Formats: sequence, C-alpha cells, structure tokens
Amino acid sequence: MVSQEDFTIVKCDSCGFLATSPRPADDQLGRYYESEDYISHSNTKKSLFSRAYQIVRNKAVRDKRKWVEQHASKGDLLDMGCGTGHFLNECKTNGWNITGVEVSEVARANAKTEHGIEPLSSFDEVSDSPAQFDAISMWHVLEHLPNLNEHLQKFHTILKENGALLIAVPNHESLDAKHYGPQWAAWDVPIHLWHFSKSSMNNLAAKNGFEIVEIKNMSFDSFYVSLLSEKYKNGSMRPIQAFLTGLRSNLAGRSSKNMSSLVYVLKKAV
Repeated sequence: MVSQEDFTIVKCDSCGFLATSPRPADDQLGRYYESEDYISHSNTKKSLFSRAYQIVRNKAVRDKRKWVEQHASKGDLLDMGCGTGHFLNECKTNGWNITGVEVSEVARANAKTEHGIEPLSSFDEVSDSPAQFDAISMWHVLEHLPNLNEHLQKFHTILKENGALLIAVPNHESLDAKHYGPQWAAWDVPIHLWHFSKSSMNNLAAKNGFEIVEIKNMSFDSFYVSLLSEKYKNGSMRPIQAFLTGLRSNLAGRSSKNMSSLVYVLKKAV
C-alpha cells in the first residue's frame, strides 16, 4: 500500500469485527495522509487518473446530496471529514446550512480557496448541544476514526429526532475484495483502522441507538478500488482488467447490496 509498511487485519472472535493491527498512535496517523496518492486531500490533477477522479466526483456529490434529501428535511448538515469541500459546496448551493469538519490542514485550505468554506479542524469544536442537525454525513470517514462508539454517541445526541446519519464505508465482503485479497486497495492500512461488513455495521449502529433504514451501493467505487488494487498487485493500474473486475463486482452485488462500498442510512432507533 501507500505506506509501504506491514500491518495485520485481526478479527474479533465474538462479533466478527475486523481491525487494523498494530494501530498507529493517534498523534502518528497524520503522516500516513501526507501523500499525493491521497487525492481527496490534495486535489491534484496532475495524472490522468486524478483528472478522471475529479470528473466522477462532480457527479458523485450530486448523488450524495440527493441521497441525504431522500431521508432528511433540508436544514442543517454536518459533513465529517469534508476534505476539500466539494460535497459541502453542493449542499450549500442547494439551500443547506453547512458545517464541515476536516483534520487535514491542506484540505481545509483547499476548501477555503476553492469554495469559500472554512471547515472546523476537530470534531471537538462541534457543540454537544442536542438536536442541532437534520443530517450528518460521513463519506469514507468512519473507518478512519479512532473512537467509533464515542463519535456515534455524540452523533446520536446532536442529530434531530427525525434526522439521518449517512455513512459510506468499504465493504470487505464484496467480490472485488475477495478477488484481490491482501492487495485490495480498500484495506488501506493503517489509515483505515476498522473494516466493515453489513453485519458489523448493523451491530455498531444498534449498540449506539441507531437502526439502519436503507443500504445503498456505490457503484463507481468498485472501479476506483480495482484500479488501485491492480497497481498494488501488479505494479500498474491495468485499466481493462480493473474495469472487468469492477463490473463483475457490481453485477454480483447489485441486488444483494454488496458492492465494493456501501452507504448506510441510519435513523435513531425507536
């Protein structure tokens, strides 16, 4: 992977939850993001792959906004790990009151330069006051957070009663994950501290007072992850092979909601 270091995925015998081991100290995690390969922070457009990523992202942010609006009344939205602010800008343009949290100084600077958005630098800066937000979104962020239960408990507090929490994470039970095995790019150790399946996400939600009301496939991710996985496995992206693997993964996971990445829509449990 990008870090060129060795890590192990360990499994909890009782619940089946997967975690990265050894887990880097919290104050060491930041250095693993300091790579131009991490283009959601750098916003680079130097390579063909990076330019394609930017084009697809423009459509993806529109889809994400529509998903949020299917489950939450338009109002106040918190986006955790907002990166360079493209999704927040899409929501702001369409009438949402936005708040973003982003730990990367580079990404925050890009958000301000490109969109005039100034994200908070830490979740601690978000007030603990109850029922602040109509929607909370996390697009490939939960797998990065050191303290899962603490975050979800605070989300439960600050989310309005009829609000929605949308969480996108990689799915290690997808066909592309099984195809690439240890070279599956979405393991992304060590910055991915946790690795989710539908059952482990359901358990995590229930433990923190939520229920999953819908699961959505993220069809583009199968191709994106397969491209990176080809690079890790074979030394080059091999776009034809990656496309075919991504397509097979999408076809296999379409009806069962088991593609490379899934969006979980959570509501407060009654």
